[in-house]
Amino acid sequence: MSRSTRRPVFVSVALAAALALAGCGSGQSSSPERAGEQGVHGSTDQDGSNGAGTTAEADGQVPSVEAVEPQLPVTFTGDGGVEIEVTSLDRVLVLDDATMEIMQALGHADLIGITPDTSLIEDVAAQAEERITTAGRGSLTVEGVVALEPTLVIGTSMRRHAEVIAGLQAAGIPATLIDSSQEAPDKIRKTAELLGVPESGEQLAAQVQEQFNQAETTLAGIQERPRVMILSSSGAGDSGDTTAAGEETPAHQVIVGAGGLNTGAESGLDRYQSITAEGLVAAAPEVIVVAASEIDDLGGEEGIWEQVDGLSGTPAAATGSLVVMDDMQLKGGAVSAGLGILALQAQLHPGA
Repeated sequence: MSRSTRRPVFVSVALAAALALAGCGSGQSSSPERAGEQGVHGSTDQDGSNGAGTTAEADGQVPSVEAVEPQLPVTFTGDGGVEIEVTSLDRVLVLDDATMEIMQALGHADLIGITPDTSLIEDVAAQAEERITTAGRGSLTVEGVVALEPTLVIGTSMRRHAEVIAGLQAAGIPATLIDSSQEAPDKIRKTAELLGVPESGEQLAAQVQEQFNQAETTLAGIQERPRVMILSSSGAGDSGDTTAAGEETPAHQVIVGAGGLNTGAESGLDRYQSITAEGLVAAAPEVIVVAASEIDDLGGEEGIWEQVDGLSGTPAAATGSLVVMDDMQLKGGAVSAGLGILALQAQLHPGA
């Protein structure tokens, strides 16, 4: 199927407060790609129906460094404000994909002992000695984690993980929080410090920051900020509702870094929250962005416009402006974040 060569017309539309809010969540995956030249538009068939979207790709590789031996013990203060001492990395429980990606890039995926039973970087998660259920209310408990005998537990959600991490700390288990909402270079440095390889963390963070800086330089002098909405089939608990990304999400940072305006954040959405048909129309996004693992759940690249209630009434639908992105590049907020910014920027601002 051919893609149109014209750019969508970006117009500023005031956002009405018609978003229905509930729940939060995210999902992830990873692979480096090359940049396309076609822009964000997708295609529009002669009968006016929207065609397939565009896959965002970027020049470059996911950053990594050579592994060095961790220096223990480590005294570390997490984003929850509690100081812990790490004396062993023999059985590390990692609660999210972003941390796993960072550990892999540091050359220490072998330290990951326990992971969630579902992951979008399965090649890394599968190396763990044990897989556990972490999704769903009550599935992750202090007692259950203690029984696993981890030597370190790393959580990243200040909402979903905080209570368990606090309970583990009270039980004498080295456990800490590294807030997922902060920028990728900061998460990388903190994770590396926690693992006893701070210099490697500085090197890795510098590579990711260089990609951030490259995108910022490209945007110099560009005033246009396309109105973007990140749609997801996950989040909002088990409701099954379509959600949109607001602030406090790695996806928001990717949109802004790429030179877009996140209409979810503009509306005041917090993390990933349910959105109604009326909310979508009021938000008037000119570009829709979806993670590759979720596009089929939302109807596929051609069916999304009709399956997601309200989407057909947006400027994005009129031009078929759909961008499908690698999960970790869009939502991971870790080592692939810089590459994700460059990939999306190539679509929002082709030729810049």
